[in-house]
Order: sequence, then C-alpha cells, then structure tokens
Amino acid sequence: MRFRKENRNKGGLGAGVDITPIVDTVFNLLIFFALSLNFAATSGGINIKLPQASSAEPVKADQLTINLTKDGKLYLNDKIITLDKLSETLEKNQNKESLVIIRADSLVPHGRVVEVMDTVKTKGYSRLAIAVEHAPSQKEEQ
Repeated sequence: MRFRKENRNKGGLGAGVDITPIVDTVFNLLIFFALSLNFAATSGGINIKLPQASSAEPVKADQLTINLTKDGKLYLNDKIITLDKLSETLEKNQNKESLVIIRADSLVPHGRVVEVMDTVKTKGYSRLAIAVEHAPSQKEEQ
C-alpha cells in the first residue's frame, strides 16, 4: 500500500474551487442571449407605433415594406433610404405585382404618407396596403 505524502509547504490541504457550476451558468446565459438576439433581429429594429383599426387583417404574400418613422426617416425592407433612392429602387424592381406595405408611425404627417404612396403608384405598383395594429371592435369588447 502506498500513501501519498502531503506537501505541507504549499500551505493547505489541497482544497480547490469547483468551477463546473460557473461554467454551466455562463453557458446557459450565452444560450439565452443568443436566442434573445435572434428574436430581436426578426422583429425588426425600427420603432414604429402603428395606428389601430378594428378591420385589420394579416397579410402573407410577396411584399416590399416601406417604414416611415416619426422622426422623418424612410426605410425600405429595414434599410434606410431617401425618397429619390426609393423611386429608383422601385423602378428597377421587375416584380410590379409585389404587395407594397407602408408602415407609417401614427405621428407621421398625412402628407408624407401620401407622398410615399404616390411614389409607389407612379412606379407601376397596383397592390398597396397600409399597416395598422388590430384594435378590438366594440362588439369584441362586450
């Protein structure tokens, strides 16, 4: 039988810290933040408060999305763009049957929304929709 000789010069009995729970916790946090960022990326980073309408319906089709923010910025499919560049991009697009959805913040002036709608219509797009949030109708509330 062989016994190990303790080394008393190192100042202890050889106690150590188990880092397994720390590694597990960090790994779980990493997964949590990775999933959170994935959901944040899919929901879009443009902050728009849409007006409400009780007749709102979900749309599922080949679509282009134009976002108008309350601070005057214009986005095409989540990429910032100017009105002139929007006109050029829409003209270059071959699929004029695409649905164009305008998502305008409720604080955007009506004239600005009409200006964008006019740009879209003059470039040959006949399918145009304005995005709203679904508001419960009076019948649904009772």
